[in-house]
Amino acid sequence: MSFKIAYEYDENKVFVRDSIVFPTFVYITDDGKEFGDSSEANVHQKELFPFQEVEIEHENLSENLDEGVEIGTVKEIVLVEPINVPDVITKEIFALPSNCTWEQAPNPSNTAIWDDKKKKWVNGEMPEMIPPRPSETELLTQDNADQLMQIAELDFKLEKSMQDSADMLMLIAEVM
Repeated sequence: MSFKIAYEYDENKVFVRDSIVFPTFVYITDDGKEFGDSSEANVHQKELFPFQEVEIEHENLSENLDEGVEIGTVKEIVLVEPINVPDVITKEIFALPSNCTWEQAPNPSNTAIWDDKKKKWVNGEMPEMIPPRPSETELLTQDNADQLMQIAELDFKLEKSMQDSADMLMLIAEVM
């Protein structure tokens, strides 16, 4: 099944999302009429090319003839389908969603150029990478987190020194 990808951008031409678009089908008969259903189109196409009457001759030489039927040449008219009936044409129609385009946003990976000197594909110009600047709130949050880490380290050292003091007192008590 075929599909296309539609790309949606906001008013600043910033990519928002992409969507998969599946086609609707239109069936066109030989007289140019369009149908949304293939069975209706096939019925109409057969109406455009009706059966043809063909006269055939054959001989009644069979041993199994009914009584009263004479042996000899018989002419009959038979209805035959026309030979060169064209097929119903199927047409795919892709409906583009609102605020979308079929075009991808230009970027270095899809605007590559062949460089004859280097004998390879070279990407277009890369945009300058600017690291994001943290906001004042983020900076204050980071400072607060750093201070909490320092307090936790000091608490750990204090508990360790208190444990060491207790161990020393136990050793002194054992010696006495």
